[in-house]
Amino acid sequence: MRIYIPENLDIFELTHNNPPTFKPYKLDKLCYILHLINAIPLMDKDIQGEDFIPINAKKLQDKIQNYKQYLDYLEQDLKIIECDNHYLVGEKSKGYRLIEKYRTPVKPFQVVEFTFRKKLKVEKNRKQESVKHLDFATKWFNDKLQIDYDYVDAFLREEHHLKMQDRSLWEYDRIRKKQKHPTNQMIHAQMSAQRLKCKDYNLMLDDNVYRLHTNLTNMPSRIRNAITYDGQKLYSLDIKNSQPYISTVLLSRDFWIEQKNEPNTPNTLSISFREPQSRKSLSFNNINDINNKILNISHIKIHSNDNYIMLGEIPQSLIDNEFQHYIDLVVSGKLYEFLEEAFQKELGIHLKDRKEVKAAVFQVLFTANQFKGQVEAAPKRVFEKMFKEVYDVFAKIKSKDKTLLPRLLQSIESHLMINVIAKRIAEEYPEAPIYTIHDSITTTEEYVDAVEQIMKEELSKAIGHPPKIAKEEWCKSNMDKHLEKLKQKTFATAS
Repeated sequence: MRIYIPENLDIFELTHNNPPTFKPYKLDKLCYILHLINAIPLMDKDIQGEDFIPINAKKLQDKIQNYKQYLDYLEQDLKIIECDNHYLVGEKSKGYRLIEKYRTPVKPFQVVEFTFRKKLKVEKNRKQESVKHLDFATKWFNDKLQIDYDYVDAFLREEHHLKMQDRSLWEYDRIRKKQKHPTNQMIHAQMSAQRLKCKDYNLMLDDNVYRLHTNLTNMPSRIRNAITYDGQKLYSLDIKNSQPYISTVLLSRDFWIEQKNEPNTPNTLSISFREPQSRKSLSFNNINDINNKILNISHIKIHSNDNYIMLGEIPQSLIDNEFQHYIDLVVSGKLYEFLEEAFQKELGIHLKDRKEVKAAVFQVLFTANQFKGQVEAAPKRVFEKMFKEVYDVFAKIKSKDKTLLPRLLQSIESHLMINVIAKRIAEEYPEAPIYTIHDSITTTEEYVDAVEQIMKEELSKAIGHPPKIAKEEWCKSNMDKHLEKLKQKTFATAS
């Protein structure tokens, strides 16, 4: 049972020189709290850019009853951590971070205390149970999956050095409207690589949108290039514009969400697709039951007085005209380019790269309808102007709950990628290593073409339009090119 602490932290010497004055006390529990500060962001990318990491007191208390004494000891006596002392009942937990000296790459620490190991084992078993039915997708996390850890470590240190020398290289978080700190990025990336190196497989199916989280989904894409399977190169097949692409199904006249209130199954909520005759009928059931065909989304709370969200009432004229322009751009893979030009023309702003345009589209899909008047919401207003009727449909879905649209899209994505596509690959090509990374599937060169064909077939059936698939080879030369680009940018800035 491994946890991870800063590599330059001699916890034995520190605690020996300044022993705790409270009981019960176990060193393993102390190190576990330090571990959480770096581990929590791996599972929640929404907080990776935060300086202070919120730690849920109730969850911590389940494992460490006198957790407050440990936190005080770490902060006030050992002076290893800092607290933001910002707490909002029901909204925000207190945030903690390591002092600057210990914001370093991590090293494994073995938990040996029996009772605490047992508690951690319960949590690990819960995660394993959540993916038990997905053996066809998880069995490939084995000894043949290798990462060149030394190469990754050297890469991350050099990348960090370059960014710390030139602040213009720092990545910008458009959601939080601030730059991502290179040190935090290095630590999270190094820890994800360390876990894979140690065969510490962190596999879990979340109970929100049923996404499969693994060592690979928690790892920055740039360091996946150092991973191989059985000595073979890996290739990822990504759905281009995946969220906009999946969103086109919501514009179907035959799409609806039905809520039934039956005596034995109250509040049963399901997604269904009534396909035109030219398309094969597809419906989903419980995402945990790969043999059923209706996607049960009872976990998604829809606050509506109606029994149906009748998107099926959309007039055919809208589908044939206003919707079709958006759908054509998405299906052709040209939506981002179209919007980049629109932002330039309407706002006079030039977004630096595709990532920034993608972030603007996500603003449309994922933020509340009320978030439209602010200056930073200007791209959202441009989208509404370009695709008024499409925007209105998305706004209707989010009218009572801004999270409904993204959860719908991600639930559909998860089901298709895991229960439909990966399952079919496993049945037809049982020797093909497959790794799902949300909107992509990774495999070896031998099976790339077969996997791509299955993805296209199943997504075309489900969404009604063929997807654009981007193929990328994982190789360390991509990491070298990344560093070279950073160096060139630094040189250009200095000049």
